[in-house]
Amino acid sequence: MSARSMSIDDQAAAGGLYNVEVHSNEPGMRCTIEQVMLENAKEHCLLIVARGLSHSSFSVTAYFDELVHTSIGRHLIVSKSVSSTQQILSAYNTSLPRGTVFVTDVQSHGKGRGNNHWVSHAGCLMFSFTDTFRDGRSLPCVQYLVSVAVIEAVKSYVATLEPGETYLAQLSKLKIKWPNDLYFGNEKIGGVLCNSNFKNGEYFMTIGVGFNVSNEVYFMNILSLFTTNQSNRGRVLI
Repeated sequence: MSARSMSIDDQAAAGGLYNVEVHSNEPGMRCTIEQVMLENAKEHCLLIVARGLSHSSFSVTAYFDELVHTSIGRHLIVSKSVSSTQQILSAYNTSLPRGTVFVTDVQSHGKGRGNNHWVSHAGCLMFSFTDTFRDGRSLPCVQYLVSVAVIEAVKSYVATLEPGETYLAQLSKLKIKWPNDLYFGNEKIGGVLCNSNFKNGEYFMTIGVGFNVSNEVYFMNILSLFTTNQSNRGRVLI
């Protein structure tokens, strides 16, 4: 969450394109998603490339090896740099299959609540995903549930890295600041954002998450707080 990424802004200003690659563990869906994204690729400065050519640091293989959900996450879009995963997925969410995830290393025009912007250093976990709902009354709960899920995932993972009462006590400082901020003590360490569109009797929601994992400058990150053991540094948190 910072004012970095000028190289990305320069790229967009110069008419450059953001390389994105599509993956799916469901046969045939990769090509389908690519076709959907090609419809408005120019508007979002996107270039659909083959596997590995986006040069993202995100491990697609590890991601699918760890994936346990049967619907959310089966379809994955990755990029080294992009304007905003939330903005792009929101534009496509009525056409993409439920549970499509978009992950990027860096984004230049990330979305925050209201008119706030979220611009992040490499090392911040940044992703958005889609979901659909028929009952609009459930929508206000989604942001809170995702916030709880992120906090619980971090707690579970950190406990495996640094077991012990000291670290377990520190984990209690991870908390949600209503409505969408994630805090460690009194410092913001992440956030969750939800947007939705209504079409044909369904609410198409885009849920975005940003979380400081291993940012090297300016901002508190979870890896520096909990990995005094050097052998654990650099391991993927989520």
